[in-house]
Amino acid sequence: MVRTGTSKAAPGDSWQPVPVDRANAIQLLKALVAGGANSNALMVSAWVYGIAQQVSLRGTDLASALAYAEEQGWIAEAQKGWKTITCAGESAARLYVVGL
Repeated sequence: MVRTGTSKAAPGDSWQPVPVDRANAIQLLKALVAGGANSNALMVSAWVYGIAQQVSLRGTDLASALAYAEEQGWIAEAQKGWKTITCAGESAARLYVVGL
């Protein structure tokens, strides 16, 4: 079974996240860190979505990337309308960005 979207499994479903969710989440993390995000500051959700659009993440691709990043503990919802990149997310982004 091929699915796109989040990696949350339905009851009785042994589906695993597709590699594109991980790749999109890493692409988003890299773009956020390159844009100045760090674990010491909150990010307005609208800014996160704007950065995502700059790297062509929209709709279900963006939703699945965010869901994957949240499941990995890379991004968290700080409060309504605000997100934060975690220390783990910042480290994960830097692993994939040469020169940071």
